[in-house]
Amino acid sequence: MSDPKKVSAFIIKGFRDAGTEETFAAGTVASINEGSFANYEAAGLVRKPTAEDKKASDAAAKPAA
Repeated sequence: MSDPKKVSAFIIKGFRDAGTEETFAAGTVASINEGSFANYEAAGLVRKPTAEDKKASDAAAKPAA
């Protein structure tokens, strides 16, 4: 059995997945299972990230010097 394929997702609205208890913060880019992405996208919680989304998420994750 192979691991599920992961895809990048821009989190539009912060939420917690009731099934996995995993929490996602709004405005971030996360790696999630492809099947979960389809469900979250249908609910309006995620979308495919743009280059600007990735840059903003990376900048927010870096600690201030």
